[in-house]
Amino acid sequence: MDHITYLHIFDGKGINEEGLQIGDGDIDFEQYFAMIKNLETGFIPEVWQGHLNKGKGFKDALQLVEKLMKKVSGDSCS
Repeated sequence: MDHITYLHIFDGKGINEEGLQIGDGDIDFEQYFAMIKNLETGFIPEVWQGHLNKGKGFKDALQLVEKLMKKVSGDSCS
């Protein structure tokens, strides 16, 4: 973890579905963010066609990530 400077975050399902919206696949993001909560790094969500509708998929992913990060850090979420 000392050498990580940037992350690409995406969800996936099975062996051939990738780029799903955060939370729509098989990855346990609550556990993932709990593991990296002290890692100071940047990230970008990788959502298939997230750029459509003025970036709605990316915006939704960022909101989901923010909610998960607050949850694992113990901050209250609205």
